Amino acid sequence: MLPSSPQYREVLPTPHKRVVRIDVTDIDGVVRASDVKPFGGEVVASLSQRVTRRAAFTLGAEWYPASSSDPLSPEFAVVHIQAGIEYGDGSSELFPIFTGRVDTTRLNPDGSVDFECYDLAEDVVAYPFEQPRTTTSGMTLDEMRSLILEAVPQAVFGTDTVTDTPTPQLTWDADRGQALDDLAQSLGGRWYTLGDGSFVVRNFSYTPGPIVATYTDGPRGVVTSATVSRTRAGAFNGVVVVSERTDGSDPVRVPARVTAPSNPLLFGGKYGKVAQIIKINTPLTVTQAQTLAQTQLSASSALRAQWELAMVPDMTLEPGDTVSLGYRGQTGVQIVDAIVYPLDNQESMRVTGRAGVDPS
Repeated sequence: MLPSSPQYREVLPTPHKRVVRIDVTDIDGVVRASDVKPFGGEVVASLSQRVTRRAAFTLGAEWYPASSSDPLSPEFAVVHIQAGIEYGDGSSELFPIFTGRVDTTRLNPDGSVDFECYDLAEDVVAYPFEQPRTTTSGMTLDEMRSLILEAVPQAVFGTDTVTDTPTPQLTWDADRGQALDDLAQSLGGRWYTLGDGSFVVRNFSYTPGPIVATYTDGPRGVVTSATVSRTRAGAFNGVVVVSERTDGSDPVRVPARVTAPSNPLLFGGKYGKVAQIIKINTPLTVTQAQTLAQTQLSASSALRAQWELAMVPDMTLEPGDTVSLGYRGQTGVQIVDAIVYPLDNQESMRVTGRAGVDPS
């Protein structure tokens, strides 16, 4: 969760004016346009996507980029979107929710212009290896940053939450995104960009973290509707990680299971035996494979309890945050998987989460 003032948290559940600001630069930070106000749109942030954030918004006909020299041209424009609250004294408190390139623009028959944008991870994925690439750095995070900087020399890096380990000796043929996925998985994490455009590698465990916010309905509540579900679909209680060795020796094969007798997903208990096999060439040691197996077990078993809710927009909320939720007497602790941030004064923010499970 992004830091905010006490005033922001006090005003959030009361009637207030929302504000959205779009600034445009090129990839080097040279300003092309400032304080652009969209007619509407949304930013979608989802941890289930490699390119985590995408933005769509609408402007007037004067903003259609007829040439590359226009401020919002797909050739050069990098969009920075902030959103938040405007207070009664005219001051605003804004939070970064998107940084990325303009991908597509459309001039509609009514004169409006639609823009589609993707975060800077798209730049990384769009630059495959021109020849086979072997790891060169001593530590995994250094290797990942090197791969990102080759594609985006202007990249900045935020705070990682994984424990760094020595880099496995691996070779990839073409897919830079897959190389980063593999290296992040070896650390039990996921690589993506934040709203301010910085690249991070964050833990992908669904063991709940500290609760950063409570959202409920009722007096001074911000939740306007919620759907709560429980399911077996995709909820494994066993994971086996298989790592093929590059030297031709027997692969590393590490299982992880829900073993606590009190856990309703106990492997071999009344829930049954529902297993997933993950084949990857990254974790070359038993310890690395165990980390990945436990991480994937936490994530998959957490699928059994899920919330989807609409709420008053809180632009400080980020994917990966642990929150406490309440609606019509139902309560739950969820790890946020996806958020749809609205870019107008009418729409609700939509949040999708899943339960946190300790698979011990």
